Amino acid sequence: MTRPEVLGAEPDNDGAPPPEPLDVEAITTALDHALSPRQALPPRNVINAGTDELIGRLRSLMAVDDYGHDEPGRGAVRVLFRVAYRNLDLAVRSDDTTSDDDAYTYWRTIASLTAAFRDLYVSEGASE
Repeated sequence: MTRPEVLGAEPDNDGAPPPEPLDVEAITTALDHALSPRQALPPRNVINAGTDELIGRLRSLMAVDDYGHDEPGRGAVRVLFRVAYRNLDLAVRSDDTTSDDDAYTYWRTIASLTAAFRDLYVSEGASE
């Protein structure tokens, strides 16, 4: 009986309420929009808005602490984090000088990474 609650100490989360679960349905909707097949490139403002939304969603998913990436046998999760951080780096992000094709490819890359983190989030039970 050494749990902090039993000993009268605050739980490990410094008394803060547990974080709200992420909106997996909204994440999936944004992913479906980015990854849906198209006949032509969408307008650049759609690409930019979709990219910005997915970057926010990806960062929220990466902020979850329940993936066990620091545990033995979780090397694939560590690699996923490395790839995501590399793609979130300002040096590789699309900007006004990036071609529409490259911006579209970047949007879809961020979508793929977000989908991987969403799947990890759901499979690890972090959404419960």
